[in-house]
Amino acid sequence: MVKAPIPHPILSTSRLTLRQFRPDDAEGMHRCFSDAGAMRFWDHAVHTKASESERSVRRFIDCTPTYYRFWAVAEAVSDRCIGMVNYHDGHMRSRRVTIGYIVDPARQREGIAFEAVGAMLDFCFGELGLHRVQAFIHPDNTASRKLAEKLGFRCEGRLRDHLRVGGEWRDDMLYALLAKDDRGWKQNPLPA
Repeated sequence: MVKAPIPHPILSTSRLTLRQFRPDDAEGMHRCFSDAGAMRFWDHAVHTKASESERSVRRFIDCTPTYYRFWAVAEAVSDRCIGMVNYHDGHMRSRRVTIGYIVDPARQREGIAFEAVGAMLDFCFGELGLHRVQAFIHPDNTASRKLAEKLGFRCEGRLRDHLRVGGEWRDDMLYALLAKDDRGWKQNPLPA
C-alpha cells in the first residue's frame, strides 16, 4: 500500500540539501532555465525573463505531493539553489511516478545530478513505497541517458512523437527503474 504524502521532506547527502523551494531560489533556477544549452531537451522554452523563473518557482512551492513534488537542490554549506529534482505524473494507485532534473550549467559534470536524483529515488522507493520510477529522455540527450543508466534505469524503448515542444513533435526514450532492480546510486561511487 502506498503511504499518504508527508509534509515536504528535506533530503540530505554529503554535499547537498534537497528542500522545499523558496521564492529566493528563483535566481538559481533562472541560471538553469535561461541557458539554451541546458534547456534544449526540456519540454518548455528557454526563460528570457527572470519573472518567468519566479513564476515557475511559485508553482514548485505550491504543489500537490501525491501527483508531483519539487525539491530545490542546494549546496549543503551555502544553501544556494543550484538546480532541482522532481517527480510528477504521480499515479499512486499503480505506485509509479515520472522524474525530472536539471542542474546549473556551471555545476554540471560534478556528480550533483547523480547524488540528488539518488536521494530522491531513496525517498520514492522508501517513503512513498513506489514500484516504478520512469524518465522520458530526449534521444540526443546523451548525458541524461548515461545518468539514468548509471542510476540503474533500463531503456524500454523509443516513443515516437511523444511530446510537443514549441510547435514541433519530439521523440523520447522511456527509461524505468523498478523497486526490485539494482540501485545504481548505491553501487557507483561519485565521480572524482
